[in-house]
Amino acid sequence: MTVYGWIILGDAATKRVNGQEVVIAAGKSGDIGVAIRAWEDAERHRMLYELGNLGRLVDAAMTRLQLHHRTPGGRGKHVPKTDDTK
Repeated sequence: MTVYGWIILGDAATKRVNGQEVVIAAGKSGDIGVAIRAWEDAERHRMLYELGNLGRLVDAAMTRLQLHHRTPGGRGKHVPKTDDTK
């Protein structure tokens, strides 16, 4: 049986995620659906955590660039600010 991309065989389920095979067992509850939902919830939280870390890393890098008056891709050259209001 296939449910949401999972191949369910008795009390185990398998799915390919990012090129790797994930195998889930039903565990103590004996309900494979509960095990799948728990894995998907944990995976969702892991992905959000990693995206948050990446966002903080990018924010820190952009802040450092702004503090040193550098532009991304500008090879560290100082770019003087111009007054475009005239």
